[in-house]
Amino acid sequence: MTIKILPLTPDTLSVLVEHFKRHRAESGLDGVHFMPFAPDDPNGPTGPSSDRPFWSLDTPGWQRWFCAHDTQSGHIVGHVDLKSDPLRTGVHWCHLGIGIDRVYRGQGLGEQLMQAAINFVKASPGIDHIELRVFANNTPAVALYKKMGFKEVGTLKDRFRIQGQSIDDTVMVLGI
Repeated sequence: MTIKILPLTPDTLSVLVEHFKRHRAESGLDGVHFMPFAPDDPNGPTGPSSDRPFWSLDTPGWQRWFCAHDTQSGHIVGHVDLKSDPLRTGVHWCHLGIGIDRVYRGQGLGEQLMQAAINFVKASPGIDHIELRVFANNTPAVALYKKMGFKEVGTLKDRFRIQGQSIDDTVMVLGI
């Protein structure tokens, strides 16, 4: 299996949407949620918009997506996204999200995707901080983020309730 980490292009948007559907359906399996939506919630995320991933970095609301392509299957099997603050006064911060198809987890792909995002931010003048949120009980993700240099800045207790489960949400930040 050969995986390549590549930036999202207009040609790969539809392939990313298919990955996003698979990834979203996996949240909550084995009792571990990683999205703040119940699996059957029609208001949950659907992936990138068709234009924001290509906006200029000085435009509030820009996005950048990096995708893990399985070259054998042609599928996108993981992604990391960066999204700027929607306010002009906050564009020096971006929010990071990441998702990997279940069968590809635990193989170092998360670290590769995170490094692609961090390298992008380091090469982008004017972006000084990356923020992410992670469910406190998602210990593999918390360990990865700490390994990549993110620091915990706080936890929102009982932030979400999904299918009767109370979930704490931890905020982590990496200064560039």
